[in-house]
Amino acid sequence: MAFAGVVVAFAIGEGIIRIATANQQNYIIEMWRYAKLLKKQSADPAVGHDHIPNRTAMLENVAVRINSLGLRGPEPVKNAPHRVAIIGDSIAFGWGVPEDDTLRGHLVKLLPDSIDVINVGVGNRNIDQAVSQWIDLRNKIAADTLVIMVAPRATTSVSTKSAGWLVEHSALAAIGLTIFEQLSSGEYGPQALVDGYKKQWSSPEGKKIIKGAFDKLLKIKNKDKSNVIIIDVPEPHDFNDYKFNFMQQEIRSLSDKYGFEYVSTLSLLKGPPSSSYWVSDRDVHPNGKALKIMADATVGDIKLFYESNK
Repeated sequence: MAFAGVVVAFAIGEGIIRIATANQQNYIIEMWRYAKLLKKQSADPAVGHDHIPNRTAMLENVAVRINSLGLRGPEPVKNAPHRVAIIGDSIAFGWGVPEDDTLRGHLVKLLPDSIDVINVGVGNRNIDQAVSQWIDLRNKIAADTLVIMVAPRATTSVSTKSAGWLVEHSALAAIGLTIFEQLSSGEYGPQALVDGYKKQWSSPEGKKIIKGAFDKLLKIKNKDKSNVIIIDVPEPHDFNDYKFNFMQQEIRSLSDKYGFEYVSTLSLLKGPPSSSYWVSDRDVHPNGKALKIMADATVGDIKLFYESNK
């Protein structure tokens, strides 16, 4: 009887959670749905997970389409003279924003038709996993410019292990696990966020992750004679009283060391309330306005590369 009661209570809780989050405004549940509907385990352990090709979904009330290559957006333009590949995590993917408002969408509007732009962003991965995916993908499609969005979670150690059947199939379990992980960390508030990122970026593992990605990019650049542009994506909670400059210092230092073009965006986002650049009050991912600023800051370097290599 006790077990039956637990099952009934769990089923009721599951129903309540699903009804309460049916408006697609709960960040945790929408990320859970993203993983459930659009992602699969990658055949390459270095990548972790990929998109399932030829899938569509509504996430945070935004239509998302995945093409035959497992990339968000339309099919690549065949026989395009030039191609830009945008590489990164959920920010490159354009989480929470319509396709036309992603970085790819803005660059398509800013660049001539002779330059195809593809979105290689996948949510919840670090920078080394993102670059590893491009290494696998470049055997299928070429690009002569790589735009790498290095975000705050770029140096995070991301587990590729399954969270288990229950979490994969239950919204209640997904929320419960997330809350448990947050509470068990014992760290809360703005200063805890700063301290956590400092620890992550200065750790041997974090340094190994970003160095590994930059090493791979350098090999690609030398082999393909490609243009590599690093977009420095700042932590989004407060651009005006910014506490994460250690990230920008590290990204700029590495970009200079490896000879990559470096695009700083923090100063361009200062001024207005930081929340005006968020997808929503519940989700601090960059919205279309913020991504447009990043595109405007990057397009000059892209055009210069092609003009100087005519």
